[in-house]
Amino acid sequence: MDYTDVYNFIASVGGVTNIDKPYILYYDETNNPRTFKITDKGFNVKEHEFFVLGGIGFEGDNFASSEDIDELFDALLLQNNVKEIKFKHIRQNAPDLLTLISKPRVAALIEWLYDKKYIIHYSYIDNFYYTIVDIVDSMEESWFGGPELNRELKNSLFLLIKENQDWFLSLLIEMDYPNIKNHNEFVEKLVDWIWSININNNFYLEYLRQSLKSYREKQLIFLQNNEDRVAIGDYSTFYSHVIIIYPKAKHIFDHELLIEEILNANPIELSGHESIDYKFVDSKDERLVQISDLIIGVLRYWMAFLESRSIQNIEEIFNTVSETQKFTLKKFQEILLYSLSVSTGFKHGVSSNDFELKINFFLEYNF
Repeated sequence: MDYTDVYNFIASVGGVTNIDKPYILYYDETNNPRTFKITDKGFNVKEHEFFVLGGIGFEGDNFASSEDIDELFDALLLQNNVKEIKFKHIRQNAPDLLTLISKPRVAALIEWLYDKKYIIHYSYIDNFYYTIVDIVDSMEESWFGGPELNRELKNSLFLLIKENQDWFLSLLIEMDYPNIKNHNEFVEKLVDWIWSININNNFYLEYLRQSLKSYREKQLIFLQNNEDRVAIGDYSTFYSHVIIIYPKAKHIFDHELLIEEILNANPIELSGHESIDYKFVDSKDERLVQISDLIIGVLRYWMAFLESRSIQNIEEIFNTVSETQKFTLKKFQEILLYSLSVSTGFKHGVSSNDFELKINFFLEYNF
């Protein structure tokens, strides 16, 4: 598949810095349900758990030697019978982020990444948000004010849906979303629902409601000719995206057979780049993929913490953490900031403005 236009957009309008350097990027993933779909009872997996793909990365000569990796593995104090290190070995049943960063093995991982100045890169998808944005993207009016208006409309609708999730899910189930057969009925119910809720003169919700009215007699173009109740058929697009952002990099993924089959059947083509260097390996044979598993596990806990709280609540919690927790959080923050200073593309997300503000709050917080 030819991704030239996508790459050109990312390289120009997308504003990703240092896009053409020969990085070496290792990947693992978490929360991959293979398919994200709507069932008679809701979603097939927990809809507020993000799919995350990413791991450790290197630039220039700053590559982890065998001795560097040995240093980390020794610091983790694992039993001799552990043949492949997994996130569960450092998580040690931690239920949440603050408990997790208090674990000595997690602190050792963060300390190692910080001291060695290695890169963390990650791509994340809020499955629930991704499911509903086609409603807004189908409307020409959502683009009249440029991408900023489009994202504000999506954010406002998403926050409203989260507050009224049971009703909205019942509508999706009834309509076999995202394969809407009766657009008139779907739009009518949406318009009436938004009107029935006290939206407190929210400009974006009112703009959305008024714009939707015209689609009683038109089609919401992205909500037709889809498979009934399948919101995300597979996650191969997100793999392709991280590859084409850095076409001169080496990309090393943990084996994921479905993704491999899809990419093999649809090779990535990019004008000006005859060879795109990516491969899938067995994590048992590649310790840097194992380390990526640890990193992605920490990122999953971090995102779950941010997603489930308001910024005010996050600030209140950070104001009361112990000095040890603050020390580890500060180093984790600095690793993320350093990675972004190397290239802004090492953080890529499909999520609401609300969630992005929480990430920015964390990155700017004075621990």
